[in-house]
Amino acid sequence: MTEHSNSMQKPFNRKIIYVTALIFVLLIAWLFTGYVRSYLDEGQQTTFFIKKFPTFQVEFVDPFANEGDSPAIADLSTVDRKSLVDYCKYRFGVASNSDDALDTCSQHIPGYLKQ
Repeated sequence: MTEHSNSMQKPFNRKIIYVTALIFVLLIAWLFTGYVRSYLDEGQQTTFFIKKFPTFQVEFVDPFANEGDSPAIADLSTVDRKSLVDYCKYRFGVASNSDDALDTCSQHIPGYLKQ
């Protein structure tokens, strides 16, 4: 009887290992993958990127991701500035929230917005 119960446990143990490995891979992907939405004339576009630092936040906001005129850093609302700080940190590795650092970050216009 022990042989039978032993052979039943092997497939069950493999399933646990596979499920655990899958959960681990998905967690790593979640921590290191992000996306930003841009709004162009023809509609909304989603761009995925690899984060420079792990975070559970997946969707990021870039106030400059549109074809309109970009606002000055100093004119951004508190919420928009925080969104830009997070976006710059996780997409480009700019960890400072100074105006100069954010201005440098805003100069990294993604290729899909360049005409």
